[in-house]
Amino acid sequence: MTLLSVNYRHSGRFKPHYLNNAAIEETAKAVRTQLISAETDALPLSVLGDIDGLNVNGVGFDLWVSLDNPVTDHESGETVCGLCEFDPGAGADAVSLLVSPVGEGMTEELVLSTFGHELGHAVFEAPGWIAGSKVGPGLFDDVSKPPLKAFRMTTRDAAHLAGAGASQPAEPQNPLAAMHEAEHVKAMRIAEYRANEFMGSLLVPRNRLFQAVIEMAPMYYVTVVTGPSLLEGVSATSLTLKADGSLGDFDLESLQKAIGKRFGVHGRFIRVRMERYGFLQGSRPH
Repeated sequence: MTLLSVNYRHSGRFKPHYLNNAAIEETAKAVRTQLISAETDALPLSVLGDIDGLNVNGVGFDLWVSLDNPVTDHESGETVCGLCEFDPGAGADAVSLLVSPVGEGMTEELVLSTFGHELGHAVFEAPGWIAGSKVGPGLFDDVSKPPLKAFRMTTRDAAHLAGAGASQPAEPQNPLAAMHEAEHVKAMRIAEYRANEFMGSLLVPRNRLFQAVIEMAPMYYVTVVTGPSLLEGVSATSLTLKADGSLGDFDLESLQKAIGKRFGVHGRFIRVRMERYGFLQGSRPH
């Protein structure tokens, strides 16, 4: 079993505090280095499944992992990819991380990606959930029946992992409700974006993808053009891929599929990471 320890910039309520992409990437790196060696590419699901506890910014909690049963959405009753949940009534210092197993609609790559995404929520959202649950009742609250609010982030489908996770706001009843709804939707979008970026950097870190591209691109007739990094403190060198042959797009896609197998993810996942790291022509590093 594995206990992870990680720290990042946070507010007084243990919520992430203005974390940019570089900070998210560093957090994912800190987690990854506690799981596998620096020379390893693929992060196996079996290694992730052994995580049973986290200590984030001094907030310690158990992680209850389930990978064996289909996950059901509490509202619709439909099967979803996974969820991350904190229910004070079930465990005062425990967070559930549930991912549907390989089966209909769930490939091995999707299971792995979903776990990485939900782990991002456990790292960034759960400390605030737990800390908030320990705040005493207000002056006019009924102390005999303290509210036990459950917090949950749900990955409904693969599109959720592609950046389409935040729902549209409901039709507001009044201006104040509209303001609160807009704030809620914004917070959810930030949380989903953060979890996706964490997942990407955890499963396919920049430096390992850089090395894989350098080694494998010539096998697929893809030219690597290196240059100085555009991101201070992230990498000393940048690269851009050029597929100039008659089968340029096909060659690049073949390279992405091959690298995907090396990391245990889909080729489309590799394409997104290449875009995020600025490896493709026309893309800018983040």
